[in-house]
Amino acid sequence: MTLPPPPTPEVVDRDDRLAGLAERWLREPAVGLDTEFVRERTFFARLGLIQVADSEGCYLVDMVAITDRSPLLALVQAPDVTKVFHSPSEDLEIFHHALGCAPEPLFDCQVAATLCGLGGSLGYVHLVSRLFDVELGKGVQRSNWLRRPLSEEQVRYAGLDVAYLLPACERLQARLGESGRETWAEEEFDRLLQNARARLDPAWSYNRLRRPGMSRRQLATLEALSAWREGRARRRDVPRGFVLKDETLVDLARRLPRTAEDLVPVKNLGPRQARRYGPRLLELVRGARSLPEDRLPDRLERSGRRSSSGLSDDLRKLVAGVAADLDVPAEFLVPRRTLEAWATRSLERGVWVWPAEVDGWRRSVLEPEVERSGLLESGLARIRRNRSLRR
Repeated sequence: MTLPPPPTPEVVDRDDRLAGLAERWLREPAVGLDTEFVRERTFFARLGLIQVADSEGCYLVDMVAITDRSPLLALVQAPDVTKVFHSPSEDLEIFHHALGCAPEPLFDCQVAATLCGLGGSLGYVHLVSRLFDVELGKGVQRSNWLRRPLSEEQVRYAGLDVAYLLPACERLQARLGESGRETWAEEEFDRLLQNARARLDPAWSYNRLRRPGMSRRQLATLEALSAWREGRARRRDVPRGFVLKDETLVDLARRLPRTAEDLVPVKNLGPRQARRYGPRLLELVRGARSLPEDRLPDRLERSGRRSSSGLSDDLRKLVAGVAADLDVPAEFLVPRRTLEAWATRSLERGVWVWPAEVDGWRRSVLEPEVERSGLLESGLARIRRNRSLRR
């Protein structure tokens, strides 16, 4: 299927023009959305453009010039207007910061393409090529989207980024309907929104840094250090790594330093940072050391490869077979890390465990195959043998 070239995008830099367009967008069944921003030296992205595509054209809302954002807020909150994106995880976070909420309901063309058998993590350029036989260049994605005036190349690139979202959504929705996977897609879109909310939580950084093998006391230290860094980075509006790098926090937590001398060998903690942050870091470590046992976080389960390798291998083969039948990537169906934790938890707890990540449509397609294959029985047998050996 081929499409005519999209119209030249309109740059919207007046509040009254935005308000008028937003009234029309609220009557549309769907709009395409994307953002252009700069985030090299700040914690929060500095938003340059919000691109909007509707049934008539493409519009580049100049977020540097616009002062009244309420029309955009009304659009992203409109329950009857589907917001169509391509791989919107960063965009959702940016909308949260710029407008206080994420666009709902949403449709992610990348996830939909995966469920339609077009391949996992398909980029926008490749998706447009596959669906419409249109070749898009890489353009000027890394340019300064805060500088004005925008160049002709920037305007063209930003417009193309949303120009094909609505026709792509239409094609993908039809394919989802033919395969009976509309509800699967809706589950995935809800998951995207939940993950975006989770990333806003200051605890997200700590959860990302936890490592198997760290003691509960070390994890409590890491939690305190991560919360301190998160607060400082947000207040100063600088990237987390500009305060302290991830590996520095992890090494501090593992070493549990008591004195300034103990800070010397810590990874990527230079003398200047040690002087600036050292007293506070040692104070945070002391606080974590003094926590009672019942306030310490749970340890992160190890992968348990030695004890669960057989069950992991069986699960991997089963997941790969189901994924092939569904024409989706195995990593999309059950990520490798989830699969290994699945086997480990089952063996360690002595019962068959369905991970929280394997729910909804994933469980509905996997559970019958687990039962049919006998993996459930063999898995429980492995669990019983494992418990006997541990005794």
